[in-house]
Amino acid sequence: MERITSTKNEYIKLLRSLKQKKGREETGLFLAEGDKCAAEALSNAKVQALLTTQEQHLLAIQAEQKSARVICVSQAVMEAVSDVKTPQSAIAVVQKQQGKLPEQGIFVALEDVADPQNVGTILRTADAVGAAGVLLSGKCADYTSPKAVRAAMGSIFHLPVEVAEDFQGRLSALKQAGVRLLGGHLRGTEAMPGRQENLCVIIGNEARGMSESAARLCDYLVKIPIYGKAESLNAAVAAGILLYRCKEGR
Repeated sequence: MERITSTKNEYIKLLRSLKQKKGREETGLFLAEGDKCAAEALSNAKVQALLTTQEQHLLAIQAEQKSARVICVSQAVMEAVSDVKTPQSAIAVVQKQQGKLPEQGIFVALEDVADPQNVGTILRTADAVGAAGVLLSGKCADYTSPKAVRAAMGSIFHLPVEVAEDFQGRLSALKQAGVRLLGGHLRGTEAMPGRQENLCVIIGNEARGMSESAARLCDYLVKIPIYGKAESLNAAVAAGILLYRCKEGR
């Protein structure tokens, strides 16, 4: 087990850069903070290193078995690397893998969803509903950002996440492969199309909603009724409602 106690250590400086998208893009690394997320990373992803403040941490043995570096760090180092004020005792340094959606299944596609917490929460919900994967447009918030990874609660490691710069083209390809497209849209009907084995739920940007080009591709446009005085639903809540209604066919 290695030991690092200085925040000026070069590797620690590199890890601190992962709080920013530029650092994550340049290194191909991101952080999974907290014992649960670190454990999920060790079980389901390629982990470069495990940082811990406890010499006898339970995850250390698992990390060593995965040929990952195990580094015991000071509390000051852990706080410098972490994105939260009160970090837990473990952080995994994860190598990002490019995801690819399978050809069939239930999917959720996010078009320019800007809030990383929404992106992470939708990933978690997609995992819970048994979705086959998540598609993100190139302008979505980075799903490997600290806030998104925390919100996903380990689900980022359970299902493929594909980022498509040509979002419309990728939706068209899914449609050609036999996947029906369902968009959450104010012009939609409240009726669901019934249970389908191959379906992609599209969620638009929090402020602008779904683009017209994406809406035109949809086989179904569905509106979630609002019974109170709120103008709209949070994107992650809307995604959860639609995904479960699609799963249950009602």
